[in-house]
This record gives sequence, structure tokens and C-alpha cells, in this order.
Amino acid sequence: FPLIPTMELRQRRGAVTPRQGKDGEEGKGQDEKAKVKEAFQPRVQSFLVTKSVILRLLGLIYAVAFKVAYDQNLALLGSAGLTPVAERFELRKQQMGSSRAVEGFIAAPSIFWFVSLNDDSMQLVAVVGMALSLALICGFFSSLLCAALWLLYFSIVTSGEGTAWYAYGWESQLLETGFLAIFLSSPVHLSTPPSLPVLWLFRWLCFRISTGAGLIKVRGSSCWTDRTCLWYHFETQPNPSPLSFLWHFLPRHMLSRGVDLDIFVQLYAVWLVLIPGFGPLKYLRRLGGLIQALFMFNIAISGNLSFLNHMTIIPALACLDDACWTPWRSRVAPKPGADEQRKAPTGAMLAKGTRWIVDLALVGTIAYLSMPVVKNLLQLEGRQMMNASFGAFRLVNTYGAFGNVGKERYEAIVSVSHDKRRWHELEFPCKPGSLDRRPCMCAPYHYRLDWNIWFLGFKPHQAYLQQRETWMWSFLAKILEGDELVLQLLAPEVATSKAFYPEGPEGERTIPKFIKVDMWRYRMKAPLWEILRDLYHNGTAQWWERQKGDALIPPLERNYTVLVNMLKHTSMK
Repeated sequence: FPLIPTMELRQRRGAVTPRQGKDGEEGKGQDEKAKVKEAFQPRVQSFLVTKSVILRLLGLIYAVAFKVAYDQNLALLGSAGLTPVAERFELRKQQMGSSRAVEGFIAAPSIFWFVSLNDDSMQLVAVVGMALSLALICGFFSSLLCAALWLLYFSIVTSGEGTAWYAYGWESQLLETGFLAIFLSSPVHLSTPPSLPVLWLFRWLCFRISTGAGLIKVRGSSCWTDRTCLWYHFETQPNPSPLSFLWHFLPRHMLSRGVDLDIFVQLYAVWLVLIPGFGPLKYLRRLGGLIQALFMFNIAISGNLSFLNHMTIIPALACLDDACWTPWRSRVAPKPGADEQRKAPTGAMLAKGTRWIVDLALVGTIAYLSMPVVKNLLQLEGRQMMNASFGAFRLVNTYGAFGNVGKERYEAIVSVSHDKRRWHELEFPCKPGSLDRRPCMCAPYHYRLDWNIWFLGFKPHQAYLQQRETWMWSFLAKILEGDELVLQLLAPEVATSKAFYPEGPEGERTIPKFIKVDMWRYRMKAPLWEILRDLYHNGTAQWWERQKGDALIPPLERNYTVLVNMLKHTSMK
């Protein structure tokens, strides 16, 4: 990775020209002065490969996001799902009237202002989004394609607005990143180099993400200033991966140094991404982008934080010019088409002028919309907000994560019974449950139900149940109905387990009659190396240990009055 160019590379660029002949020694002093002068002169840098890498990675993130929507949104947001959204959205359209659809779009961007929102259209948006994402991954770098992806995903996010399923900061981050990507390419010429202003806007996004995350930490929980947050984070994060069992059991003095590294990267090293790229300063800019990208990669493998960290790598890549991608340049960069190579001078000047006007308007818009974000970071108008948007189109947002880190992990364990004596726990795809089940490693995929139920582990548990995760009552009712759609949100083995086949797989399917939710205190049992040793010798190992806590929801019977009343209460929210 050429943070510092080799002699051969500098010779190819003309920075070092060997002197020949008898006047070689006489001109040595002048050559040295010329080298120093040339080193500090602005040099045009190419970012064509960087553009290709950014757009392909963005296409991958979009593909995962649309796949998550296709797999889960019918059960979460569909007409027979946990929190149906179509009826409420269509009612809002009727109240505004068809003549005000554009006004509705401006207030809440979505194609569903112009077409009906229903289960089929929701799934169609996800399918089209996946197809367009694959086109972007394969190198179809059209700004029109990026605009279509941005609008389609915005439509999904708008549909889920008001529910807990799409209330995460990375939804806005994907929309902001996707919006900038529209201007990274051309509507027609796919191999057009990216403009420098757009690359600077990506760097500005990288700076805001990192700085916001760092500031929310030092201003949030005292464990960050005490350097103890990482003593607990890997155990208490939403969905630990197998590698979390490695990080958690590192010596505590190393974990404390990890906190120092976190603060250093997010609050100090991040300033490198804003360094101008002329002369030797470009190596500092490259270093800044590389630090941010590697830091996000490290976090990504330490847990299952959806596509958040993978996506945060994207704006950091704008700091790396094409010289950093030399070994892969011919593989990822599109070759100019014949029509682009023969572009007429008049057409080139017109395209350049249009590009200049678009860039000027874009930079001015982002600069204006950045004002409340900067005020929020500086706390000029109150306490810093985390993951907040300052406009309906979410063009510029504020970010942050894990301002507070819990010291204990409580899991909401859902159990069903046919006789109120023998209880069967329901396993989720990713969240901890069975003590000997290997933790999942699913990032960048996002199991939304597993993430949302994690919030119930915060104390007071009842407050989170009544104020944030009210979908739980609908979930319990669907389980007692044996709803096949909602059962797809659980681990695959649940549908054929004793919870529904008490006499075994060969017996008759029986819907459970009782359901309850208990809170359990979970702790990591042993370091990863010990677990791997047990797996090697015994074929099985215990990953977790637990202790029973309070009952979150006492046993409820199908059609039980309290459950029915709570469902009515939930439907009114």
C-alpha cells in the first residue's frame, strides 16, 4: 500500500530523473532544488479506481439492505405483520388528496405517494432494489442508477417510519451516502472521473461520523473517560459474534488501551481526512483514510453491528487516490468507452461547465445543511443529539453509537407451553438463547427482530416494553396463533421443535396455549480459545452461563383478556 511512493514510482511520475553525461555532477544541486519545488506543486491525482471501489461497495451495502427488507418486512410491516403500515400510510394519502402527492413526497420522500403501498409493492421495491444493486456492483456506474437506489430505499425507510424497525442511525447514513454517490458519476458516461468537490463531501461525511461518535462517547457514559467501557462492551453489545469471546477476555489493561485507541482515532486521527492533497500532504490524507477504514473493519469483525461499520468504510475511501490501488487498478476500474475517448471538444466543455454548476450547487446545499449539524456537535443549542436528522430528505445528519455501555447483559427469553408445566424456549436467528449454541456471525446482514428485542435488556425493562418495544404484544399474539409469517423471523428449527410438535416431528402440529417472557442475566462462559478446545475434544461447548432475573411478562393464555387489551393499546400507537 503506497502511502509513501517507491523510487520506481517517482521515476515514472518524473519526480526523479537520473542525470547523464559530464554535467551530471554540476547539475546535482539544481536537481535537488527542482525536486523540492516540484514536490510541493499541486499535481492532478486520479480517483477513477477509488470511485469504482466506493460504488461497488455501496452496491453491496444496498444489496444487503434490500435483501433484509425482502426477507423480513412482510412479517414486520406487512398487512399481517407485527406493525402493519400500509393502512396508516394510505389513510394519510387520502387525507392529503391525490393533488397534494408532491407535497407529501417533499415531507416524507417515497414512491408510495404515487403508487399504492401494499404487500406486493413493498416486495417489488425490494426485488428491484436488489437487481439494481447487482448492476452497481458489476460496474454500471450511472448516476441515474444511484438515484433510483436512493429513492427505492428511502421509500422503504419512509414506510417503516414511526415503527421501531427502521429507527436506526445507519438508515440515514445509507441515505446520505447514497445521495452523494449520485454525484460521483455521470448519467451517461460510466467511466467519468469523480469531481474533487464530491470527494471532499465524502471526506466531510467521514469526519462527521467519526467525530460525532467520539464526542457522544466522551460526553456520555463515564466508562469512556474511565477507560473501562471495553471491559463490558463485547459481552453486552446487541448480537455478539464468536470473535467477541476473544476480545472480551483480553487483559483489562489492553482493553483500556483499546478505549484510548478508539478516542484517538475518532477525535484526533480523523482530522487527517480533511488535509488537502497537494504535495507530500497527500500521504497524510491517505494515512487518515486508511486509519478510519481499518478501524471500522476491526469493529465490524468484533460483533454483528448490521452494515453500519462496512458502510462507514465507504467515505473513508475517498481519501485514497488511484496510486493506492495499483495492484487492482486494471481489475476494478472501468475502461473508457470509444465514444468517451472521441468526445468532441465542444461537448467536453459543455459537460465540464455543467459539472461545475452541479458541484457548486451541491457543495452550497451541503454546507448550508451542515450548519445545524456543526451546532449540534459543538453543543451550541443544547445537549448533543445522536443519530438525528435535520430535514425530511436526510441529506446531512448527525451520528454516534454506544454513548452508554451497559455492564450487564439481560436477555428477554420467550417461552411457550401446552400445559403450563413444560416450557419450550424459542430460539432467535442471532441473539443469545441456548447456552451451547454458537453465536452467529451475520454482519452486514441485519436481523431486525433480534436487534429490537435487545433493547428490552436495559433497565427498567418494563419501561422499554411499554414505551419503545410495544410490538412485543403483537408478537406474542402471533406466536399463540401459530402464524407462519412471524415464525419465519425466528430460528429455522423453531417451526418443527417441540414448541409446535410436542410429540416429536412425526406427531401432529399443535399450537401452544401459553406464552411468557422472562429476563435472564447472561455472561460469557469462557474465552474463545477454551471454547474451541472443548469443541475439538468434546464436539460441544458451553458459550454462555445465565441466572434468572425478573419476569417481564407473566404466563398469558391464548385470548387472555390482558393480552387482548394490550393489543388494542398497541394498535392505537
